Amino acid sequence: MLPDRERHALREIEAELKASDPAFAAAFSGRKLRSPRRWPLLLVLCDVTAVVMLVVGLFARDAALVLWGTVSAGALVAWHIARAESARESTEDGAPAAGPA
Repeated sequence: MLPDRERHALREIEAELKASDPAFAAAFSGRKLRSPRRWPLLLVLCDVTAVVMLVVGLFARDAALVLWGTVSAGALVAWHIARAESARESTEDGAPAAGPA
């Protein structure tokens, strides 16, 4: 969190920007910088990649692929758990959920 002085300064800058160039300010006002729909897609893509690395590594008898597939699968499990926890906490706080985990 920002201190009150910095928040006030940012609000003043925002007001000046809206007054001087409303079209520019409107272009950014309703747009989020991060698209929440991209994260689940990226997570599924990473899941598929980890499974492919494991399967190809097992069939090719390549220890490096099996190792990296296992490491990435473990990291993805942690990522799934973290997303589920954050979604659960946001619904407990009364805020809408970020989407499917």
